[in-house]
Amino acid sequence: MNFLLLAFACAHTPETPVIDLSTPPPVAKVPGFTPPIPTEHTLENGISVWIIERPGLPLVSLRVVVPGGSAHDGAGAWGAASLADEMLSQGAGERDANEFAREVERLALSLGAQTTGTATVISLDSQTKTLTSGIELLADMVFQPHFDEPDFARVRDLRIGQLKEANDDATTVAGWVIDQRYFGSDHPLSHPVEGTLASVQSLTLSDVSASWQSRLGHSGLSIVVAGDVKTDTILATLEAKFANWDGSASSPAPAIPAPVVQADEKRMFFVHKPGTSQTSLQVMMPAPTAIDPLAEAAELGAIVLGGTFTSRLNRKLREEKGYTYGARARYSGKKSYGVLSARTNVQNEVAAPALVDLRALLTDYANGIDADELRKAQGAWQTRSVASMESRSSIAGNYAALAAASLPASTLADELLSATRATVDDVNTAILRSKMEDAIIVVAGDLDVIRPALEDAFPNAGVVVEATP
Repeated sequence: MNFLLLAFACAHTPETPVIDLSTPPPVAKVPGFTPPIPTEHTLENGISVWIIERPGLPLVSLRVVVPGGSAHDGAGAWGAASLADEMLSQGAGERDANEFAREVERLALSLGAQTTGTATVISLDSQTKTLTSGIELLADMVFQPHFDEPDFARVRDLRIGQLKEANDDATTVAGWVIDQRYFGSDHPLSHPVEGTLASVQSLTLSDVSASWQSRLGHSGLSIVVAGDVKTDTILATLEAKFANWDGSASSPAPAIPAPVVQADEKRMFFVHKPGTSQTSLQVMMPAPTAIDPLAEAAELGAIVLGGTFTSRLNRKLREEKGYTYGARARYSGKKSYGVLSARTNVQNEVAAPALVDLRALLTDYANGIDADELRKAQGAWQTRSVASMESRSSIAGNYAALAAASLPASTLADELLSATRATVDDVNTAILRSKMEDAIIVVAGDLDVIRPALEDAFPNAGVVVEATP
C-alpha cells in the first residue's frame, strides 16, 4: 500500500523547473517615486522657510540653517565655529546649562547643533504639542546663548579629549590629511571641522562667541519644517520667535573657492599611526560641480564604483581578494567644486596589494561603465531616495542640506529625474572628469609594519607627513 501511495504521489508531482544559475536574474523595474517639494515662504525679516506638511503622526522636525560653518574659522582659530555651535545649548535665555538640559528632557525634545564645512544646522525634533515650546528654546539658543566661562572650559576640555582619541584612529587621521593635501593648506575647508589639538587648546571664550555672532550676521538664514504642521500656523510662530534676526543688516557668507589641483610631483602620503592593526586607504580626485549638467551622471558613476554592496570596489577588494569588510566610493558636489573619493580599511599585511588593486580599479574606472551597471545604479538611487524620505527627521535633514548648499528646493526631485534619464554616454563623460593623475592618496597605518611592502610596490612614490599641522 505504501508503495502504491508513493507511486501515486510521484506521478502527480509537477516536474521541478530547471534554474539556470549561469546568468543573473533580470533586475526588476523600480517603482516610480518623486521626492516631495517644499512650499517656499519668506518671513518679513528675510528668513527663507521651506515647509513639508506631513499630517498623521503628531511629530515635527525643524532645522535652522546658518551659513558659515568651519570655513569661517580664521587662521589659528580652527574649531571655533564647531565649539561655538556646541555652546549654544550650554545655557540660553533665562536658563543655565543644567536648567536648559532639564527643560529639553521635560519636553521630550531632541535639540542640538551640527557644524559642517559651510553651515551650522540647528535641529529640533518634537511632538506637535510641544513644538511651540521647542521653538522658544531653539530661538533662545540662536539669539541668547550664554557663553559662560565655566561651561566653555568644560566643553573645550571634552573636545580636547575627543581629539586626542580621534588622533589615534587611522581612518579619522587619513580623512584630515587628505582634506589638507587635496584642498591645500590655505583653503578654508582644509582643516578638520572640530579643529586640531593645538588650535582648540589656544581658543578663548571670546574667539568662540565672536565666531557665532559673526556667522549669525550672514544673510541666507533659512528654516526647514517637516511634519504635522499647518503652514499658516507655523509661519506665524516663526515670525514671532525669529523677529530678532535683522536681515537688513546681514552680509553674504564668504564664497568657498574651488580647490586648485596640486601640482606637486608627490601625490601619495603616508601617515604613521603606530600600533594600529588596520591601514586606512583613501583617495580623492576632482569631479563635476553640483551645478554641472553632468553632476547626476557623476553620482551614478560613483554608485557603480563603490556605492552599493555589489559595487566594483566591493566585488574586487572584499569578495574576490578578501582584503576588507567593505569599500566605498562617494561623489560630493558643491556649487564651486566636486570630488570623487574612495576609501577602505584593510589588515596591515595586505595594505600594499590592496592599494595596488585600489589604484588599478580607479584607473580602469576611466574606461567607463556599461548599460547593466547604469540600470543598477539608477535603481539604487531610486531606492536611496525613497529611504531618505522615510521619517520627518530625514526629510528635514535632506532639505536643510540643500539650503546649506544654496540649492533650490526642487533639487532632490530634479536630480532624481535627471538620474533616471541619464545615459551610459553621460556617465562615461562625467567619469573622464575624475583622473587618477589628479588624485591625492593617503595611507594611514603602522609604517613600521606596512612601509617596506608599500615602497616595494610604489618605489619613491610616498612622502611621510604628520597627522595634523
